[in-house]
Amino acid sequence: MIPKFLEGIRFVDLTWAGAGPFSTKLFSDFGADVIKVESRSRPDPVRVGGPYRDRKAGINRSGYFASRNTGKRSLAMNLKHRDSRETLFSLIRQADVVSNNFGPGAMDRLGLGYEAVKAVKQDIIYLGMPMYGDDGPLAKLTGVGMTISAVSGLMWQTGYEGEGPLGPGTHFPDHAANPYHAAFAVIAALRHRRATGRGLKIDLSQVESTINCMGLPVLEYLVTGSERDRFGNRSPFYAPHNMFRCAGADDWCAIAVLSDEQWQSLCAAMENPALAADHDLATASGRLAQIDRVEQAVAAWTAGRDATGVMLLLQERGVPAGVVASSRYLMEADRQLAYRGYWQSVGHPEIGESRFTSPPFLLDGERVTLRRPPLLGEHNEEILTGLLGYTPERVQALREEGVLE
Repeated sequence: MIPKFLEGIRFVDLTWAGAGPFSTKLFSDFGADVIKVESRSRPDPVRVGGPYRDRKAGINRSGYFASRNTGKRSLAMNLKHRDSRETLFSLIRQADVVSNNFGPGAMDRLGLGYEAVKAVKQDIIYLGMPMYGDDGPLAKLTGVGMTISAVSGLMWQTGYEGEGPLGPGTHFPDHAANPYHAAFAVIAALRHRRATGRGLKIDLSQVESTINCMGLPVLEYLVTGSERDRFGNRSPFYAPHNMFRCAGADDWCAIAVLSDEQWQSLCAAMENPALAADHDLATASGRLAQIDRVEQAVAAWTAGRDATGVMLLLQERGVPAGVVASSRYLMEADRQLAYRGYWQSVGHPEIGESRFTSPPFLLDGERVTLRRPPLLGEHNEEILTGLLGYTPERVQALREEGVLE
């Protein structure tokens, strides 16, 4: 059994939607006590946005919410109620981290800005995740995954030749760049506090975080001063480098030839000696000059073959290739993910047994065991009586006054 490495670390988690809750889930999965402070009157949008188990809507039935909040406790409060501050500050005094991903000024309007929180807990680590950062000419703008993909340049570089920009097909900033950068910053801040006794304010710009994960096109402009055109799945350096339709209704295989030796291996796999002997195609530059011809030859070969078979055959010959996997394929047909126990089944009182993604690594050969996500307000009494020492009568009074929801 893997130890709960972060047991003893406590979050007052005010994040919602995608990137913020994912960043704090990374801590709850490793044993941190992440108390999700949320509202019934203004619920987390992913609680009410689905997708829902069995297509039956319910505030505790969203698969998206469940996947981003495993292992947390839920405290449902009305933060705009004048009497909520005392309870929340009492909670903060026993916390290590306060986290939010609201736009600049939102926490200040709630009386929960950094200076107010620091006055309550001097060594607090305060994580903010605004779109553009806390200050600057565009700091007041707010964003979601799609708009952050746009303003960070991710969409500009994604698309096909001669066509307009496309999104990456998912809210990449919410699911990759921003939560992991935020988690690393918090880990660094916790270590800094252990060494110095001082807290920190973390001002994470989600735009900067996303740019940091984009790689070659941004770096190319920094180095050369030029910006390349969109070219879909093709490469300006390698050929063939694309997705090729295989046998089946919508089956594809990605093939990326990164050297002239791999090109010869591909030709051998295709049993096409004439193509292998063509001196005009012996180098990457030659193949790029005749890219349509090259891709047509490869597409003709893959068209009648099983995508998995193409991948395995080419991999055996040292040619990078991979099935273009659908979600169904990943969960039902990917033997490697099944073998490594990547999908975890977690019970839930309303949606039953559901599968979730695991942290993407093994520790001494073991997976981190996920704990189920919370129902809305499920831990109100547990937190207030157990952690803050409130009497049942006081908890009931807070409920009647509208502080608890």
